[in-house]
Amino acid sequence: MSTKMEYTGKDVSEAIKNACSQLNVPQDQLNIEIASTGSAGIFGLCRRKAKILVSLKGEAREEISPAPRPGRKSKAAPPEPAPARPTPVPKEPVPPREEHPPQDVTAIMADVEGDLSRLVALMGLPARVEMSQDGNKILAQITGENVEAIIGPDGQTLDNIQYLLRKMITKKHPEKVSLSINAGNYREDRTQELEEMARRLAAEVKESGRTRSIPALNPAERRIVHMVLQEDTAIRSRSVGDGLFKKILIYLPGKGKKRPPRGGRNSKPAAEE
Repeated sequence: MSTKMEYTGKDVSEAIKNACSQLNVPQDQLNIEIASTGSAGIFGLCRRKAKILVSLKGEAREEISPAPRPGRKSKAAPPEPAPARPTPVPKEPVPPREEHPPQDVTAIMADVEGDLSRLVALMGLPARVEMSQDGNKILAQITGENVEAIIGPDGQTLDNIQYLLRKMITKKHPEKVSLSINAGNYREDRTQELEEMARRLAAEVKESGRTRSIPALNPAERRIVHMVLQEDTAIRSRSVGDGLFKKILIYLPGKGKKRPPRGGRNSKPAAEE
């Protein structure tokens, strides 16, 4: 009675290729039982691999184990099984070729556009999505009558959509992808707002000597603030906190630690640096 062996792959076809490769036999010498066809999941997330159970047919059993080794000592005999084994070799290079297309930026952009359109539609907020590229960054622009709802309070809904979509695209394209999603003019308006806030707080810090802070921001927004404050050599800024969202402290180096003797409580934030 033949022993069944288990092999997996992203789909049934890949599972069969894996079995042929590891057993070094062509597909027609295998008994194949499909245990699971696998699942693509939702938007490419939570995928399940295909699973097959494989056993060798009678011909394959004779060809692989007893025939080549024990009997024949003549040097001409071993090459006889060799012609049968090269049969699967031309099929081996096929899987690597399937891995190249995802590196094409146009394919990634097409997936971003399709997944983003489906995502906002499932949220009950259908919108138009336009794709563009800026250097090595992929840009997705959302327009339409539902833009305000897609942005959400303080841009939180838009940031959550961007975070989720990055995870979805990384599942499909493991190579590093720089992706930015905008809705209406939100990103431009937010950048201007953060730059003005950073400059205003920096001026207050220089005047009072007291550390000021900006509430928790995502990494892209923190970078905007730090870049603006780099222009002012009289003050310093740093991110504090754990997780994705962190607040920013704006303070005076050196002098900022000594300046607030008037207040007791207000001297601590500057001293943290």
